[in-house]
Amino acid sequence: MNDRMDRFMLTGKVAVVTGASEGIGSALAIGMAEAGADIIICSRREEKLREVKAEIEKTGRRAEVFVLDLRRLSDIEALKKFILDRFGKVDILVNNAGATVPKTAWETTEDEWNLMVDTGFKGLFFCCQMIGSIMKAHGYGKIINLSSTFSRSIIPGRSVYAAVKAGVSHLTEALAMEWASSGIRVNALAPTAVLTPSRAHILQGEVLKKILSRIPLGRLATPDDLVNATIYLASPASDFVTGHTLLVDGGWVAAS
Repeated sequence: MNDRMDRFMLTGKVAVVTGASEGIGSALAIGMAEAGADIIICSRREEKLREVKAEIEKTGRRAEVFVLDLRRLSDIEALKKFILDRFGKVDILVNNAGATVPKTAWETTEDEWNLMVDTGFKGLFFCCQMIGSIMKAHGYGKIINLSSTFSRSIIPGRSVYAAVKAGVSHLTEALAMEWASSGIRVNALAPTAVLTPSRAHILQGEVLKKILSRIPLGRLATPDDLVNATIYLASPASDFVTGHTLLVDGGWVAAS
């Protein structure tokens, strides 16, 4: 039994997490460190990353900070060099960074479109490509892209964000097919609304009631729900899983 459970551990692995300064990203970074991985945490906010680094180091794992704006390909190229200089390899990439502007399609501006698409889709793709090339050289890797239930369902005010996430899930399938021969598994996580400290003031009252009415399990997702799923997809336990979008949504999509 111990040998089987060991397949869920990340001991000796190096993981990169984008959008890791707070919320889901920081929870995933800390959770993978608790499972044994060393972590490179990335976002645009260095001060917040330093706080997450301190939490990771409490687990006894190594943490490195890299300031990254996914809208600049030069930043992603610099991240690749940073990984090779500091670790020489990378085993896991979690593309968590994204942006959403909750506006109707009528109201969405070009700048808002560019923010969502360039961060959550273009930046994600080139992060897969550039960081994935390190995995290709070693013949093994796990890429986990953050999709959403909005890749399969929709509410008003999320048209562009939903299109980006649908693209993420479809891109995940395409990359999984192309890169399987290089030993790279590519999967996606699709959560429903996640209760994080930064969203607690939004997810209450009538908004919360409306969301819960669509979730058969009757509660919001928690960061721990995503941590557990991420550890599975990042670990050897999922070595025969690729091209899959794992819904962590309490039944939202099924009920839709």
